[in-house]
Amino acid sequence: MIPTYTASTQYLRAADFGSQYLDESGAFVVTIEAARAVQSSKGGWGVELHFTADDGRRPRFAPCLWTLSPTGERYFGHDLLDAILFCAGFPEGHALKPGKVRYWRFDREIGEEVEAIGDGYPDLAGRKVGLVLQREIYTTKTGKEGSRLAIVGAFDPATRQTASEKKEGLEPKILSSRLARLKDKDSRSADTLALATDNSAPVAPAGAFDDLEDSIPF
Repeated sequence: MIPTYTASTQYLRAADFGSQYLDESGAFVVTIEAARAVQSSKGGWGVELHFTADDGRRPRFAPCLWTLSPTGERYFGHDLLDAILFCAGFPEGHALKPGKVRYWRFDREIGEEVEAIGDGYPDLAGRKVGLVLQREIYTTKTGKEGSRLAIVGAFDPATRQTASEKKEGLEPKILSSRLARLKDKDSRSADTLALATDNSAPVAPAGAFDDLEDSIPF
């Protein structure tokens, strides 16, 4: 039977960008929906950020800032978390107290998003901040080609100052300089690169936390 189509405005943003999901490098003003506490199998700690950009898109898989080793050693993700907190308006010395958070995760078995509740940091929910995101193309555990987003910087959403510029009252210059050099990161294995051809197929987002978890040393 020939289908009948009904005009709808629900999917206009997806039509603009080719997808409802955010999957590109760049600077985006976002609203944080949830900050989930995660722990690697080796005992390291991180904060997984769920957010929606002002254009309505969000990552299919939330990026994670790996902050602490099992013994409490500080990692670069902690520096980024500090910058995000400052740019989101938290005062110095503010403690993010653990609590329950509600977030959405992509269930690969059923192929859609489901709501979940877990441990995290409720204070961050609803905060607006600027994030610099870098798209990484990599080889998944199953040998396929996947993509994920990493948070590589933060800025004040109103002034576009980075955290250090905001603290020191400087003109916003660092962000534009970083964006001029920002490009996708290619971490594919040699076998995957050999199979890839220009414009051969779109890169599908994979289970970023599951695939990344094996590659972190803590």
